[in-house]
Formats: sequence, C-alpha cells, structure tokens
Amino acid sequence: MGVGFPQASVRSSILAVAPGAELPDAVHTAQVSLTRRSDGGYTVAVSGAARVDVTPQQIRYWSKFLPMFFKRRKSLAPGGLEGLRGGHESLRRWTLDRETPIERMRILDPRPDMGQINLTLARARALFPELADVPMTAVWAGYIDSTPDGVPAIGESRVPGLILAAGFSGHGFGIGPGAGHLVADLVTGAAPLVDPEPYRPTRLDHSVWGKVADF
Repeated sequence: MGVGFPQASVRSSILAVAPGAELPDAVHTAQVSLTRRSDGGYTVAVSGAARVDVTPQQIRYWSKFLPMFFKRRKSLAPGGLEGLRGGHESLRRWTLDRETPIERMRILDPRPDMGQINLTLARARALFPELADVPMTAVWAGYIDSTPDGVPAIGESRVPGLILAAGFSGHGFGIGPGAGHLVADLVTGAAPLVDPEPYRPTRLDHSVWGKVADF
C-alpha cells in the first residue's frame, strides 16, 4: 500500500515472586520495579532493560533506530535469533487465501533472558531484604514495540481511511484506553479526546534505499 512505518521491538524479561513480603503495591526505582499481584506476590522487572533481537524490520530501519538504541545502550544488550524464530516483524506479503505469519505463530512467547532474570532478582533482594527468602514463581519474556522517537503512532496514514495505532514503546497498558478512545474519535469524526498531532504516523514517513517502504 506504499506506507512506510518504522517499528522495531526489544525483548524484555520479567519474573514473579511468591507472597511473603509486605511491600508497597507499586515501587519504581532506577534499579528495579515491583507491582503487587492478585495473589499477594510481586511482578519484578528492570525498566528499560532488554535484548535487541535481529528482525527484518530492525535491519531495514537500522539507521532510524540507531540514535535511540545508542541513547539506551546501558539498558540494552545484543540479542539472538528469537525474533526470527518468532516470525514477528515479517516483511513478507501474503494473500488472504493462504496461511499468514500471524496464523503460524498465534502466541508470541520468546525465551526469557535468564541472565537478566537473575540480575533483576538480585537487585530486588538487595533493595528489599524482605524478599531474601521469597521464592521466584515464574519467568517470561515479551516484545516491546517502539518507534524511532519513542512516541506511539496513532492516526491516519498517507492512505485515506487507514488508521494506525502501534509503536507504543512500552506504554500500551498505561495509555491503551485513551489511545482506543482517540482512534474511535478519528474513525467516527468526533472531536479528538486529545490533540492527535504529536502522534500522527506521517511524521515517520521516509524512503528506504530510494523507495517508499512497504507496509
């Protein structure tokens, strides 16, 4: 459709610990962040820490993402082939009468980075001694999609009627309801909930090797 949309993902690894420590419901520090779970345990993560897995999108748009990756170099580490194995960020085109990449990989469940998991738990226990004897109950990983400037793309593309809402850069849970409201406003022609100008996808329009990127 001739729409260029640079988006890349990083793989973040998170853990959960069992109930047993009485801490605030939510704690965010430069070292570690904790959020209380429904069972009384905590979800524990290091904000911004992630692995950069090789994907077709990152290769194609590397020049656009290099400044952001360099700025976050202390939090990011080289990844592996998880992105290619997962099949996300594919550049392939497909037709509706054939199996799509989305159907082949219905659940995107990459492997956690156990080095990051162990470091996260060690930081949490150093900051909160109450966690010293509390066991880890689960580990998992997921991909965080991002745009080159870290701001979501929400709005109409260069193709009239094609609305994008992507590249939330880790803020999906926090601004998801508001983003949905804004998309609904744009689709129906209602007065926008917030000024949509900073989120317009066309700010990211660019050419790749002299050609408009395929969406």
